[in-house]
Amino acid sequence: MTSVSGGFNAPRRARPRKGLLEVAGGAWQDLGDLIQAELELLRAEISEKLTLTAWAAGLIAGGAILLVATLVLLLQAAIGALVALGVSGLAAMLIVAAVTLVLGGSLVWSGFNNLVHRLTPTKTIAQVQKDAKALTGAE
Repeated sequence: MTSVSGGFNAPRRARPRKGLLEVAGGAWQDLGDLIQAELELLRAEISEKLTLTAWAAGLIAGGAILLVATLVLLLQAAIGALVALGVSGLAAMLIVAAVTLVLGGSLVWSGFNNLVHRLTPTKTIAQVQKDAKALTGAE
């Protein structure tokens, strides 16, 4: 029972095997694609970090403006009130300056603190470490 279309006795065609160069070329292509994907992730994450940096810079600027306004207002009003309560002029100025320094300094510190913690590209670092483990076979 042999048919023209190839029955039971027809020889099978073996699938051509990929050569070493094709496999190596494919691996290099995959590595290139991986690196390109990592760079895209890095670009996206840096863009996100720059947005957060602008937000933190706004906090710093707002803190600086409030520091100036606070100094002016507190130096005028609080010093007068303290002097009216019987505190010497110099002591009143020092008290108001200390309060202003603490409030303004805390705003500036908060802005810098946000910058430091949010600028590290943690997602990209984690992905690169994961890919490096996968490439080396380490767990």
